Formats: sequence, structure tokens, C-alpha cells
Amino acid sequence: MSEEKFFNLDNDALNQFLKENGFPEKYSAQRVKNEVQSGLYDPQALAQYLGDANEALFDTEVTGAELYRSSDGGSSWEKVNSYDLDNLYYTYGYYFGEVRVSPTDPEVVYIMGVPMLKSTDGGKTWEPKAENQPVHVDHHAMWIDPGDPQHMLLGNDGGLYESHDGGTNFIHHNVAPVGQFYTVNVDMEEPYNIYGGLQDNGVFSGSSQGSPNDDTHWERIMGGDGMHVAIDPENSNLIYTGFQFGNYFRINQQVDEFNRITPKHDIADEHYRFNWNTPLNMSHHNSDILYMGAQKLMRSMDRGETWTEISPDLTNEDSAQQEGNVPYSTITTIAESPLQFNVIWMGTDDGNIQLTRDGGSSWELVSENLPQDRWVSEVHASVHDPATAYASLNGYRFDEFKTYIYKTTDYGQTWKPIKGNMPEDVVNIIVQDPKVPDLLYAGQDNGTFVSFDDGENWHLVNEIPNVASYDMVVHPRELDLVVGTHGRSIFVMDLEPLHTVADRRDEAIVAAKPDPVQFSENWGEQEAPYREVYEPSSKWLYWIGDTEASNETVSIQILNSDGEVVTDLETKGRYGFNTISWNLDISDEDGETKYLGKGKYTLIFKTDNQQDEVQLSVE
Repeated sequence: MSEEKFFNLDNDALNQFLKENGFPEKYSAQRVKNEVQSGLYDPQALAQYLGDANEALFDTEVTGAELYRSSDGGSSWEKVNSYDLDNLYYTYGYYFGEVRVSPTDPEVVYIMGVPMLKSTDGGKTWEPKAENQPVHVDHHAMWIDPGDPQHMLLGNDGGLYESHDGGTNFIHHNVAPVGQFYTVNVDMEEPYNIYGGLQDNGVFSGSSQGSPNDDTHWERIMGGDGMHVAIDPENSNLIYTGFQFGNYFRINQQVDEFNRITPKHDIADEHYRFNWNTPLNMSHHNSDILYMGAQKLMRSMDRGETWTEISPDLTNEDSAQQEGNVPYSTITTIAESPLQFNVIWMGTDDGNIQLTRDGGSSWELVSENLPQDRWVSEVHASVHDPATAYASLNGYRFDEFKTYIYKTTDYGQTWKPIKGNMPEDVVNIIVQDPKVPDLLYAGQDNGTFVSFDDGENWHLVNEIPNVASYDMVVHPRELDLVVGTHGRSIFVMDLEPLHTVADRRDEAIVAAKPDPVQFSENWGEQEAPYREVYEPSSKWLYWIGDTEASNETVSIQILNSDGEVVTDLETKGRYGFNTISWNLDISDEDGETKYLGKGKYTLIFKTDNQQDEVQLSVE
């Protein structure tokens, strides 16, 4: 459009255009006309302002899917679909595209996408399947029973499904917590609540006292692919969260109010590039202050109402990659020091870790000595020392699954690898304990780990399944570790036993204080012949510090409040944490069933070299 034609536009119509297309409120028709008149930009800049990553992703025309068949072991291929398979993919094809062939009939083929299609004529024609019941979309995995090809298992973003009629009808095996959490966070309520963003299923919150079989504790806050969540520690009704590509909102749950807070670039400036999982952080020092990363770091001092760029482009500005269907050269992680407001670390998806020590006035690249071009999955600022930080990187995009995990104690001038004995795998998250500096937690793609010695040795947390551990947070008051996994939902771990062991890990045996047991007069009773006898159970955790111990004999004496031995137990343990469960049965030789009564008891754990004691309460 020529400037002359632009100046003749009706101001009311132009104001309506600016409002409908989401331009920042500061832009009015008269302002943009004045700025064009002054030569700040031309009318075309208003058209170039439009568009975002979400729109580009979902409105892009997709060619495919196409199915090819080889009858000579791959030497030659023939396209078999006789018409375009539209609406199988709505975005990038590499997210789906799994093909399965019946083990008994090569003409029966399944192809997975947003819906799932089935062909019985070798791929020429197709029909949709898994649509008779509310089966979730986005299909990624399938198994066909070789003994009965009508029997199949289907895995998608909603969990596990089973069919016995070749995919027409499905049973949803909704009995395992299979949430795919990108992020987790907590509030300061009593009991506290847990918040998390899930792939494809929005943002949820629920009580930390909930259980996998009780979904009444959980409520949905918003939809989309749920991303970061920040909760005001003084008002848990005030929540900041959103969905993919930096679409964030300030939510006041008390009045059901949603306000969009995503920063907007100025006309004629470069578009902000927001990562799929754009980081949004609340300041440790003032809950009104927020940070958000694009290719630049932005800060809001007024709860997201206005934003200020506090950095230049902190990425490698890889323009060749920026035109892809997912934004690249973006900020992936932000870490403000809990000790010093002006110290801020940040990492990018193209390998940069940058640091400011003056609140954003100047920045220093501190990752030259780390593996280059790798995705920085986390930078964690120490709560014990402003010069100390931890970082993890991954090489997915190079088909590289090495363990990249590091520590600096001099503001990034030098980095020390802290992989220790951790198995070779990608690290997604690392967190330092707020109470014990040498106690670290890390999440890999295949498990969750703990280190007592600042990364020299790592121990697998064996009650969390070996799935991708994506995010962690330690509750500042309760000192629970909350772990968000991508595939088996959320786990909560009491850190008191770890804190107990942290300073005594070289001792032969260390006992952790057990939870109290609630006494019942009904212990030993059987409700019906087909019911099990109702018995108590007390689970005890203890640590063996001998690194060579693999089958250590551990004896446990139970003493009453008068110091008399009530009974003795014996078990086997090995280096690290061990558990023993006991039913409190103290039956004597006369055969009468007896259990510990109400009172205080002393548990003495003994090995050949040492002993430790803790108190057990039956209330």
C-alpha cells in the first residue's frame, strides 16, 4: 500500500484493524500514521507484524501422508494410497507417521496420525478407526497380537487402549497415571497444591495429598499444551500460566479473570521467537516481577501488564533455522539468583548460557567451554551461593544421547562435569537442595537420581518409574521433592530421610524416622472368609554406607518405653537406601495373635560394625 493510500484510511476502521489483530494498546490509528509519516516504518510493516508461531504451525498446508510399499526389500518403492490422506496430519508430519502391518495379512495396514486410519487393500483406500468411543487423538504406538490380529493395543496422548475387533471399538485402560508433564510447581497453601503443564491436556492443579485413584483433587486451569506455571506465594488465586509458543495469561481464580500477558514486539521490529515450551519465571525477590524468554529476555515489574527487554538477542541467531515450522534460536530456561536480584542466568536451544550480574544492563556468554550447539535444558541458580549454578544440555537433534551436566562456582568462568556414575542418557533437569548444598536431584529420560556428594555419585530413585523426568521443585516449607515425569505423572518424595543421611552417608547404618502408625482395635480380624486378615503395616527406611555391602545382615530390636525388648527382626541390606515392612505382629509361642499396642517404641538397627536407633509411635 502506498503511503498516500494509507494516510487516507479511515481512522475508525484502522483502529478496529489494530484492535482485532492484537497490536499493542499503545498503537492507535493516529500514532501509526504519524510514525509512517516520520519514516519510522512503511505501511507494509503493519502487515508484516501479523502472524505467530501457533498460527504458522496449525495453518500450514501439509502434503501427505503418503504411503509407500516395497516388494523387493527396499530396492524400489511404489506409492500405494490412491487419494490424498488429508487431515491425518494438521502440522508437522514427523510427529506421527507410524505404520503397522497385520502379522497375518500384508494387505491390512494401519497408519497413525491425529486420527488413525486402516486399509484392507494394501493402502489404496482407507477408513478411520478408534472413533466409536471417546478415544483420545494423537496416536503414536500400536501392537497387533500375532496370534489374533483383531486384538491390538493402541497408545496415544490419552493413554492405553485395547481393541478386540481390529480397531473399531476400544477399551480405555485408564488405570495408570500416565500424565505427560512438561513442568511442575507448588503453592504455599496448607496442605500445598501442585500445578503442572501437560502435553496436549492443558494445565492442572491438585492437592499434594491426592492419590492416583482419586481424581477429585484435581482441576483444569486452562487448555492447550500446558506449559510453565507460576503461583503468587501470598495469593494462590493469582496464577501465571499458558500454552505453547509463549501464549501466557494472568489468571485470578477468585473472580475467574483471564488476562493475556504475552509480550508484543513493536511495529517494524523483529518478531519475538517463543520456544514451544517458553520459560516464564516469577522473581524470588518480588512476586510482581516476572521474566519471560523469546530470543531476548523480558522482564515485567507489574505482573505482566507491561514488559521491558533487558537483553539483546541472546541466541546464535541461526536465521537458516528460524524459518522452520517450529521456532528455533530461542531461550529455553531462565534462572534468577535467589540471593541476588541482579544475577540472572539463561540458556537457549542453540547452546548458549548467558549471565548478567547487573540486572540485564550487560550480558556475558559463559558457555564457550561447554559442548556447542546443544539444547540447554536447564540452568539452576544455587540458593547457597550466587556464583554457583548447575546446567544440563542435550543433543537430541544430533541423535546424541550423552549425559551433559555441569557445575560452576565462579559465575560460569569455568564448568566442572558432575556426571559421576550416572548412566549415559539425556538430562532434562537438575536442582540443588535448598537445605543441604551437596544434595542434588536430576531427571533423565530414563529415571530420577539423587546425589549426596555434589554429583560425584548418583543413586537411582527406584520407586519412580524409569520414564522421562522433565521438571522438579522442592517445596520451600515442607521440603518435599515434587517430580513431574513425561509419561507417569507426578511423584512427591519426603526429603527428611535424605537430609538425615546427607551428613552421615559414610556411616555403616543410618535409620530414618518412620511415620507414626494409627492403632486399631480391629487388627487381626477377618471381615469375611474371602477377605484378608486386617493387619497394620509400618515401612522403615534405612541407609547402609558401606559401598561394598551387597548382602549385609541387619538386625532390628524393638524396645518398649521401659527399655524391654519386645521382639527382634532380621533382614538383608545393601549399599544405599533399603526398606523393610513389618506388620507389628508380636505373637508369642502360645499362638495368640498380638500386635504392638499404643505407645512409644525404640527401633535399634544393627550391623556388625555399628548401630543406629529411631523412635516409632503407635498412636
